[in-house]
Amino acid sequence: MIRALNVLAFIVASVLAVALYIAKTEAQEARDRLAEMRSDLAEERRQINVLRVDIAHLEDPDRLRALARQYLGFEPLDPSREVAMSDLPLLIEPANRTVSVAGQSADEANIRQAGGRP
Repeated sequence: MIRALNVLAFIVASVLAVALYIAKTEAQEARDRLAEMRSDLAEERRQINVLRVDIAHLEDPDRLRALARQYLGFEPLDPSREVAMSDLPLLIEPANRTVSVAGQSADEANIRQAGGRP
């Protein structure tokens, strides 16, 4: 009986030792994956910062102004060319009253072309 109990205790101890070894190796692998993810995250953040600096450089107004002058021939507007809103003519006439060349409304012209009277 004692011998059977010793064998049973040895088997239980062996199973627990194997389970502990497996848990330890899985925990180490998880730590390694976590460290790798953290380093990947740090690298991604570094790349994001590099891209933000690059975007800031590309959107620089002075740089864009110089490129517009160099490649498109654009120059800043002269302040004397500005027009006030009150100086602009009204370009849109009411939609229901379109004037034709003869001075009659478009509806009247359509009726006359169809042979009817207004």
